Amino acid sequence: MIKLNFRGEFSDSRLEESFQKDKWPSVRFRLLFLYFVTILAVLAGVYSDFTVFGPGAEFHTVLVGRCVACLLGVSAFIMLLSDKISLNLQYIVMGLCMFSGLVSESVELFIKAADIGTLSVPAAVFIVLAYYILLSPRILPPFLAAVSGSIIYLVSLAIIVPVNSGTFVNSAIYFSIANIFGVFFLYTFGRSLRREYAAIQDLKRLVEFDELTGVCSRRKVLEAGCNLFKSARRFDNSLAVLVMDIDHFKKVNDDYGHHVGDEVLKETARRCAGVLREVDYFGRLGGEEFVVILPHSSLYDGIKVAERLRSCVRERMFKVDEAYLPSSVSIGVAELRDHEEFTALLQDADEQLYRAKNCGRNQVCPAMLRVVKPIKPLEICAE
Repeated sequence: MIKLNFRGEFSDSRLEESFQKDKWPSVRFRLLFLYFVTILAVLAGVYSDFTVFGPGAEFHTVLVGRCVACLLGVSAFIMLLSDKISLNLQYIVMGLCMFSGLVSESVELFIKAADIGTLSVPAAVFIVLAYYILLSPRILPPFLAAVSGSIIYLVSLAIIVPVNSGTFVNSAIYFSIANIFGVFFLYTFGRSLRREYAAIQDLKRLVEFDELTGVCSRRKVLEAGCNLFKSARRFDNSLAVLVMDIDHFKKVNDDYGHHVGDEVLKETARRCAGVLREVDYFGRLGGEEFVVILPHSSLYDGIKVAERLRSCVRERMFKVDEAYLPSSVSIGVAELRDHEEFTALLQDADEQLYRAKNCGRNQVCPAMLRVVKPIKPLEICAE
């Protein structure tokens, strides 16, 4: 079951980071839209200020504030468009843009102080709501920017602008409602998105990994094998495939029960996984049969790996409950040669597996080497 902290985020930092990366493309698109609209609104505000003040000192003061906000918005838009900086830095820039927008509104209050009598809904409230609604389900960055910007705006309204107490109280209520609604929206919406994401990740794990042993599922390992097969043929790389089967596994189930058989499967998979490289694919085909795909490996490499797998399974007995059970595996090895499909290569390895079992089990059988070019007999030159 997933665990969320008091902010509605995953308690597991790695899972939260994965969630943020997964949602970033849609968040990035919304942020680009928000920056673009903000820049247009600032430019429209410049024209509006010019019609109010004319080309005087007051207009120039407001223009400087709007230019700073516009420049920050353009910079943020360009950085986001290039998508070259980290997510955390993007969130910091977003918070600065939101904060600068509210500060710009506060500067405008100072310039227009003589003309302001009463206010309806401050325009800054819509800035707060826009950033809350259009951003990702991450509460802390927009919350800090919105609350600090709201406080600066209200302080400017209370100290600098001569508005009556009713107007100030109404503005404070509007900002409070906007921030409460924004935090509630991000919290509930974020929890819903994270639950959905966790469910999808669980479903992916069920599809891609075997539930009992934890190795790749049949579907996952065969899909990886097909991709590696195509890549190896295209770039003329080597590729080896191992098919492994636990010897006398049916007798273990019959004599000790399926729960003991499950433990043997899990321990076998654990031991084998410790032998393989990170780039290798290890999956369960079904029952007690496993497959190992070794990229950039020849038949000789495959034989060495298969011997290590066989030894690590055989060297220690399996302790299940109070019983100690001997176990061994038989392994067939094949390498990519003139195969047209991955299934043909897999079938080659499977045939060698059955040859190993017919030859007494607990052994490795490689595919027979094929002679590519016949060797011509030496010509005897007459004296």
